[in-house]
Amino acid sequence: MTLSLIELKHVVAELGETVRGAHVQKVQQPSGRSIVLQVRRPGATHHIYLGAQHNLARVHLLSRSLPNPSAPPAFCMALRKHLIPGIIESIEVLSDDRIVKFAISRRNEDGAPGQCGLILELVPGSENIILVDAGDEIIAALEHTTSKDRREIAPRRQYVLPAPHPPAVKAPHPPAPSPSLERGKEERGSVDRFEQAVRAGQFDSYSAAIEAAYAQEDTETQIAELRRSLQTVLSRSEKRLARRLEKIQKDFDATGTAGELARKGELLKANLGLLRRGLPSIGLPDPETGRTVTIELDPTLMPLENMQRCFKRARKLRAGRDRIKQRLDETRAELAALAELRSRLARTADLDGLRRIGETLRTGGYVQAPPRERPREVRSRPRKFISADGIIILVGRNTAQNDELTLHAAGNDWWLHVQQYPGSHVIIKSEKDKPLMKETLLDAAHLAVYFSQLRDAAKAVIDYTQRKHVRKPRGYPPGRVAYSQQKTILLVPDKRRLERLLKKGGTGAKDE
Repeated sequence: MTLSLIELKHVVAELGETVRGAHVQKVQQPSGRSIVLQVRRPGATHHIYLGAQHNLARVHLLSRSLPNPSAPPAFCMALRKHLIPGIIESIEVLSDDRIVKFAISRRNEDGAPGQCGLILELVPGSENIILVDAGDEIIAALEHTTSKDRREIAPRRQYVLPAPHPPAVKAPHPPAPSPSLERGKEERGSVDRFEQAVRAGQFDSYSAAIEAAYAQEDTETQIAELRRSLQTVLSRSEKRLARRLEKIQKDFDATGTAGELARKGELLKANLGLLRRGLPSIGLPDPETGRTVTIELDPTLMPLENMQRCFKRARKLRAGRDRIKQRLDETRAELAALAELRSRLARTADLDGLRRIGETLRTGGYVQAPPRERPREVRSRPRKFISADGIIILVGRNTAQNDELTLHAAGNDWWLHVQQYPGSHVIIKSEKDKPLMKETLLDAAHLAVYFSQLRDAAKAVIDYTQRKHVRKPRGYPPGRVAYSQQKTILLVPDKRRLERLLKKGGTGAKDE
């Protein structure tokens, strides 16, 4: 449940002693309804947690780091703009209700001193975090709302406190107590859930007691939010791929007329003397069926040119059919991989497992990193390993680097990837006039499996081909390529081989 008024006053008093005068260094938004402020006082750095979750709203110091999304939400960016660098001047409970205000001073863009306020409303049913200026005009809010008493929480609106509870009205028969009055009465007589534990020495601070009490709820909330986010990404990606598959299928079906066009070309060749320029079409007997076949012609072309045009269109359709079939197979495989991920998501109940699924989606290019982060990712170095034969093996760390690694490799280098599943690109640096050695190939195949979605699989299929047979078609997302002339390995991972590689290799930039 949300902190009671007495608990809120207790933790606010502790926060005032600990972080008053501290400089705001970072602002993070680890979940949809929580904010973490990293603040610094001489000799100590603290993290302040502000949670506006329904029925779990609270504020306290945080002792552990929380995972953050790759792209900060808009509200987080607004807080960073107005709170960094700032100094916490005061923290107080407003209007003797469950509303906390952090008064923060900072220099404006013109260098003049300024002030803003960060307000956390913990009132059940209207939990929110609101940023206001010195005149209490709202700059940004976690949630834009309009309450029943017409209190509007939105940018450029004046911030006003919630309406006080109405006084009781005398009546011949006492009415049932209102929920708001009962809530106030309950808070005035409530027991502080955390004070006794602190006094008993179970925790070093009041904040630590609060954090411990809500740890399980936090984990469950993170699991639920991450699961919803992953389901959204999967659904969006599956719909996009289904549309792509439908379009490619139509293109593939259209190439089925290649044989018919080639047959018409043969008929024109056999009856070239009957053609003349200016004819829009001609009917010719088919000796195989005995039927008359009507062939459309280009009246501006000579007879020989019309025949050549027919053969040329047939050849083009046949050549395109192979390429389209490859795209068709690739898209079906991608949809199958997403279906497997969806099944895996349904079976996964722990936070770490969900994060691994999220990383798989990010590595596969389904979750795009913010543009400002991509140059840094491309510039990072790939993982570097040395095979049992002394050959260099490089492994990409992310989708952007997979592209960089593969597309800049030499044409005779060898390229590996697990078949039909997301994973890192692996490059074996080739030596001039030397064949690909078996041990090196097995080492690279083990790395391709380990740095893929199939890391824990009992067996895996790996494709490999020379880099010159790998291409990146226009419109393909980061990390996705097309390849041909591949050979295949069915690999049962050898733990000892993998341990040797990981122990001696993996040099390069740290993981992102």
